[in-house]
Amino acid sequence: MSAGTIPNPSPVQESVEQAGSMGMFTSLLAWLERMIDRVNPILVKETRQALKSRQFVATFLIVLIACWAASFAVVAIIGPDVYYVASGPTMLIVYAMILAIPLILIVPFTAFRSLAAEQEENTYELLSITSLSAKQIISGKLGSAAVQMMVYMCAVSPCIAFTYLLRGVDIPTIVFMLIYFMFLCMGLSMLGLQAGTSVKARQTHVLISLLFVLSLAIVLLSTISVIPEFVEEGLVNFQERWFWITNLAALSFYSSLFALLHATAAAQIGFNSDNHSTPIRKCMLILHACMIGWIGAIVFIEPPTIEFFLQMVLTATAGSVVFWYIMGAFMTSEWPHLSRRVMRSLPSSTLGRVFLTWFNPGPHTGYMFAVSTLTAMTIAGLAVTAWVPTSRNWPSHNTVVYFLLLSWCYFVIFLGVGKLITSLMRTVTYVQLSAGFLIQLVLLLIACGIPQVIYLMTPSLRMGSDFSFLQVSNPIWTLVTLIDNGPQAVEANTLLMILVPTAIIVLLLNLRTLAVDIQYLPRSLPARVAQDESELHPLAEVKPGNPWEEEATEA
Repeated sequence: MSAGTIPNPSPVQESVEQAGSMGMFTSLLAWLERMIDRVNPILVKETRQALKSRQFVATFLIVLIACWAASFAVVAIIGPDVYYVASGPTMLIVYAMILAIPLILIVPFTAFRSLAAEQEENTYELLSITSLSAKQIISGKLGSAAVQMMVYMCAVSPCIAFTYLLRGVDIPTIVFMLIYFMFLCMGLSMLGLQAGTSVKARQTHVLISLLFVLSLAIVLLSTISVIPEFVEEGLVNFQERWFWITNLAALSFYSSLFALLHATAAAQIGFNSDNHSTPIRKCMLILHACMIGWIGAIVFIEPPTIEFFLQMVLTATAGSVVFWYIMGAFMTSEWPHLSRRVMRSLPSSTLGRVFLTWFNPGPHTGYMFAVSTLTAMTIAGLAVTAWVPTSRNWPSHNTVVYFLLLSWCYFVIFLGVGKLITSLMRTVTYVQLSAGFLIQLVLLLIACGIPQVIYLMTPSLRMGSDFSFLQVSNPIWTLVTLIDNGPQAVEANTLLMILVPTAIIVLLLNLRTLAVDIQYLPRSLPARVAQDESELHPLAEVKPGNPWEEEATEA
């Protein structure tokens, strides 16, 4: 063998290398099989059905053909100037509009139909008898929507990335646009699953489907109208502080609202005897904390004026009242009786019963949970207002103080009266959760509508001042007039003399029914159930952790 020549590998070396590569490939396949076995079976089933369906294949081909046709059309329109003109933004806008159609319209509606079909065809019972929990079923269907979303994005992303080579578009704009599309698609899919859990009968399916499709169409048109401004204005600016603040605030609100929708969707399809209220109320509290926290962060990031500080207090108070009234309308419509399974999970310690009782299921604890949270918010608002120096501009201190007190009174009265009406109706007939929410809504509409009709039909009232005591039962008119014209315009002192005693009376009437829920004690697990649980989930065998323990065991 001459110098400088490379010896050929022997057959033994080749066989060893091939065996090593085959061993690595075999171990990789085994690892993938183990991972697939651990994956949610609903995800595997739904993904296989979705990817093999004609609807997915047709939509996928249409998206690819649309991207191909758009590429030739835009290049033909621009002509030879494509070599000299920055045509990247135009191409990116076209590709983004094409991608928005499947991500905003097709994938969320497919997620909605996947769960609505289970409810319509009564096949959900087959899923409910398996070992999968309601949260796992929702997560599996949501994962199937995520897989479909990734397939569409993988098909269009190369075309979107190609726009960077055409100049005029930067990489952060492309990346953040795809991220926004991903979050929007997953949020709408979660909303579709939530809507799908509400389909209990064929009669309601048509209405819910129509409303959901209209909502998706509105979101799609809004997104398409925003895409050109997002691309051309260059809204992605890493050096701008408010860019990061806005995105972090949106991410926190998105995460907490997503968790709330996930918990409510799982509660809709779960067993009636399970405790669904506690995780939902925790999500409500987290969402409200995000709102208050970011309002406070905005105040302290920029040194505000006194007027801006008071405006933020009004904003936080109004948002809290609206949020907790909507959440309270659902909580006060829950079924009042606790199952034995729920009673076994009640807090047993004294400290736990003091602080965690309001998280227990039931309309009475739900009412007190909403009232106590808004009461804490009102006290904090009064303390902050007292700490801020006086101001002669709008809004004044008196306006903020009266708004805090009057909004608390209206909240306690309307939510408490609606709860009492629902409890009274349950002594006669069965009242569902949706019916209880409608009772709260109708009560508010009657209180606002009747005075408004009388006001419009009486010429003497129309010719007088903007506010009269006929509008006492109308919280919207009263509070808006208070903010616009000040406490004197609504005679705030007289209103407090009327509303505060009324709120206290309503609160005491509801406290009388709360005494039963507070006296509930946790029940022990029955012996039969404990034996079944020990057989299903046996304790792990204690094994020695080192050689010395093994020797001691053998001895």
